[in-house]
Amino acid sequence: MSLPKALLPYTSYAEWLRDLEGYAGQLAFVRLLPAEPPQKAAYNGVFSGVLAALELQPFSFQAEAFAVIEQGQHLVMATSTASGKSLVFQAPVLKAVLEGQTALLLYPTKALAHDQLGRLRQMGRVLEVADRIYAYDGDTPDSQRKKAREQGRALLTNPDMLHFGLLPRHGEWAAFLARLRYIVLDELHAYRGVFGSHTALILQRLLRLAWHYGARPQVIAASATIANPAEHAQGLTGLEFVQITASPRGAEREFAVWVPKALDKEGKNRRSPNLEAALLARHAAEQGLRTLIFTNARRTAELVARYAADDRVRPYRAGYTAADRRKLEQALQEGTVRVLVSTSALELGVDIGGLEVVVLLGYPGSVSSFWQRAGRAGRGQQRALVLWIPREDPMDAYFEQHPELLLTGAPESAIADPDNPTLFPLHAHCAARELPIALPVEASTQPLDPFYKPWHNIQPPLIEKHRRLFSTVRNPHQALILRGFGKTFSLRDNTGKLLGTLDERQAYWEAHPGAVYLHQGEGYLVRNLDLERREIVLLPGLEDYYTQPRAETEIEVLQGEEMLEGVWVGSVLLRERVTGYVKKRFVSEVVLEEVALLMPELTFQTEAVWFHPCLGLAVLPTVEAGNPVEPRWPERGFLTEALVPSAIHALEHTLIGLLPLFVLAERQDIGGVSYPFYPRPLPSGSGPTIFIYDGYPGGVGYARAAARQFPRWVAAARDLLQRCPCEAGCPRCILSPKCGNGNQFLDKQAALLLAEWLSTRYRNRKPN
Repeated sequence: MSLPKALLPYTSYAEWLRDLEGYAGQLAFVRLLPAEPPQKAAYNGVFSGVLAALELQPFSFQAEAFAVIEQGQHLVMATSTASGKSLVFQAPVLKAVLEGQTALLLYPTKALAHDQLGRLRQMGRVLEVADRIYAYDGDTPDSQRKKAREQGRALLTNPDMLHFGLLPRHGEWAAFLARLRYIVLDELHAYRGVFGSHTALILQRLLRLAWHYGARPQVIAASATIANPAEHAQGLTGLEFVQITASPRGAEREFAVWVPKALDKEGKNRRSPNLEAALLARHAAEQGLRTLIFTNARRTAELVARYAADDRVRPYRAGYTAADRRKLEQALQEGTVRVLVSTSALELGVDIGGLEVVVLLGYPGSVSSFWQRAGRAGRGQQRALVLWIPREDPMDAYFEQHPELLLTGAPESAIADPDNPTLFPLHAHCAARELPIALPVEASTQPLDPFYKPWHNIQPPLIEKHRRLFSTVRNPHQALILRGFGKTFSLRDNTGKLLGTLDERQAYWEAHPGAVYLHQGEGYLVRNLDLERREIVLLPGLEDYYTQPRAETEIEVLQGEEMLEGVWVGSVLLRERVTGYVKKRFVSEVVLEEVALLMPELTFQTEAVWFHPCLGLAVLPTVEAGNPVEPRWPERGFLTEALVPSAIHALEHTLIGLLPLFVLAERQDIGGVSYPFYPRPLPSGSGPTIFIYDGYPGGVGYARAAARQFPRWVAAARDLLQRCPCEAGCPRCILSPKCGNGNQFLDKQAALLLAEWLSTRYRNRKPN
């Protein structure tokens, strides 16, 4: 396959990269991934009429999927990006609309729903049903909402609108729900973690109401490649699924690893990955290559765009207004912007035109997410480039040492927990408001109401009347927060113009008094944070620095169970408070000043995994017979009491950084605390303790999944600490950008000793 004309006469992207000004051997790994086009198949099933009208012939895996749907079974498709899985649900939906039935298509974002709306309506015009297809979300005008209710047969929406706008008013949708033929769950893999747990409970409420109105909808789910598509779909809906997987690839892709430029002979010190990405963004813009650069944090997206100092390079992320995001998407399509530096906001399949290049700045936390982002390029016929820049992070360091695992590694499992003890009671009140919860009747053959779960302590209580449960909460739907953490804060400039939004935790961490807040490449100084009005006022800033918060976290164990000898999982109470911030110079990222600050405390219950890393290990006293003990290890195989705090703190950082290798968790969804001596009684005993916790109320299942992977997890930490070339510790092994005390009191060699001890102790052990 040919390269874009802009790169001629180069024969590959790698050749172009090596020819860039200032190139100094940054390309560390290059592979050409050949095209693997899917094969067409003969098909003569119930959807053949729709396909013939659209002049489409299905691929073999699509024909297989149609056969499953024809049999009335629930289907989950797990295929690579841009493989054609959308047709698997588009054809049945259009046939249902033609026959006067209805379909509900659920997308994780409004932008993706509107993008798919255009495609489905285009197909609908051929079949003369385009006027029956509607989007229904927070951006839909009231006049269109009425049309959607009265005339809509295919409705494209998101979990938020389903929860706030449709389910509590289901009486107005009775006719739609009574004829509901299909429920489509697109981008199934996105419904994980806290948002996935909310979505699972919303879906189960939707199915409950559809059954009430006499419908028995069939569910068609589409996902990127994950390890457990059928299991995940069943966990979200409570239904059993048939799974079909495929991995076609339409165009060639060059995959390359770009290691930031070394600043010393040994390669221990490197140029900032942010600056490296900014320079590549500028080169791509100058070459006219349409490019997406993915980052893992909002601040990083803003910094990279700022460092690029090119009007053709712009940041794009959640938190911007919908109008601002649409302008940026259009500018990329039109070519006035060549490079968008985005968070995961563009990870899902919004079609923004033929992208030649995707750059991933940092490992996104999972192989699944990595290739979902990478798949945004190479959708046409020309060869595309996927370039990964490892950041100074334990996960990145691991894959930098094993880049082939990005190509061959198994995808992770998605996790959502509809039985979450914090979230389920909130949704139970919503379900009871929508339709009273039926209590079981002896000798009845009726299935149990999915929201009858007497083991949950639901407060305020559900009231029993006539064998049914009613909610005492007047408006339980409005009390729920489906995305983010806590109530939303609005961001406004000094004229009152709305710039964007932040949730409560983001507000305390990113927009506290004195913070420099980055927005569309510009720096703003936070003037004040109004807790009562939930408003943050920003002033135009001329500062030559940005800010990072410092925080303290305390954990109180409420209960626990032993998953593996010495490895415990249980409910904990988490207390988190921002205590200050540091100022860092742009580009050089030198620390200028540290400022003390006192913000409100966030307290919530969650789940944690904890263990005592020194249990069974000889730890010598710091002073023996009046003389200091020399810390001679690891070759001598012991450490002193004085080294324990630094050892467990460093090991905690390494384990947190590596956890997404084993659990499909976002890095920012995980936290940790280490105690040289835990101050309260524990069922697991006393002594130095490391906690790794889920960073959301109620927990999401990450801690429990981590406990099941504990032997492999600590072995990976040992391997990383052994192979990292630094001597005293670096961001690739033990330093963490999220550390609440600024990465003080860390000892790499002591952490290595503990990791070696733990990996030996737990070798070949299996959890209970």
